Amino acid sequence: MPSVDFTVVVVSWNTRDLLRQCLRSVCDEPAAVVVPPEAEPPEAPAGLTVEIIVVDNASSDGSAAMVQAEFPQVRLVANPVNAGFAAANNQAIRLARGEVLFLLNPDAYLLPGALQGLKRFLDAHPEAAVAGPNVLNPNGTWQAAAFRFPTLWDLFCEAVFLSVLWPRSPLFARRELGGFQRDAVREVDWVQGCAMAIRRSAWDAVGPFDEGYWMYVEELDWCRRAKGMGYRVFFTPDAQVVHLGKRAVARARAAVLPLGFRSHFRYFRKFDGRSTELAVRLITLLQMGLRALISAGMIAVTRGSERRRWQENWRAYTGVMREALRFRTPGAQATTHLLEGSTPQP
Repeated sequence: MPSVDFTVVVVSWNTRDLLRQCLRSVCDEPAAVVVPPEAEPPEAPAGLTVEIIVVDNASSDGSAAMVQAEFPQVRLVANPVNAGFAAANNQAIRLARGEVLFLLNPDAYLLPGALQGLKRFLDAHPEAAVAGPNVLNPNGTWQAAAFRFPTLWDLFCEAVFLSVLWPRSPLFARRELGGFQRDAVREVDWVQGCAMAIRRSAWDAVGPFDEGYWMYVEELDWCRRAKGMGYRVFFTPDAQVVHLGKRAVARARAAVLPLGFRSHFRYFRKFDGRSTELAVRLITLLQMGLRALISAGMIAVTRGSERRRWQENWRAYTGVMREALRFRTPGAQATTHLLEGSTPQP
């Protein structure tokens, strides 16, 4: 099939209403011609040609039925089981025809002109293999979405709140580019996968997402592999996307956060070795221990929905601590624990 300018890939799991908003923003993109599944793009399109692929990871909230009923121009892949974020993206990209792959979270939506802005940027910067747009909170403030690769120093600064107290410091907030005014193009190490444009040629050269990550860290891993091959990653303010982010998973934080840190530990083991992974686990114990103590204090002094929120935080932080206590030594037949009595990692 002939190629299109953009393939927008959305992986969904129980986000029906957010997914609807996300897809509507793509379909309403000015000067974008959405090409239905299996159809050929027009020979002389009036604007960008775009295909949309949604992979639904066995949602139970009717997400797949909503896409099928309300967005017939979207290619829907309905998985019978939750394949995970990395595998679902890989699944969609194998079907994609776009010269540019635009990964978009279902809890995000485009502001008008976002795809046009990305196209202008990529046309003007052939050296850019990846472009990350300006990601905004719903109130219009900037959201951290472009980063340096994390180091142990960065993790320590985050653990003891130095990056929170001095968010504009190039020393204490190094990972999030402290002090960076997001109004100019800048080369970065990696961009957040909630809104990430990748040239198809670069994707094919670097390879798919590592499906060993169930969720989170996939884009960090991919960008590190890409940078190792000489590809360049950029932030551009020429396109804007609103990302609801943590609000979309707040109610499931106790289940989601430990899974995220499991991927976090795997990333450091893969690229930096076992000793660095162990150091990361120890810093994480410090980080989550401090936050669990704060949560316990707030549980004691709050009531109602605020108290329930802090209880969810406490469960999330202690869940991460349990995850951090699981450490497999090279060649071991069973998991070695930092403290006895921990539950082996599945």
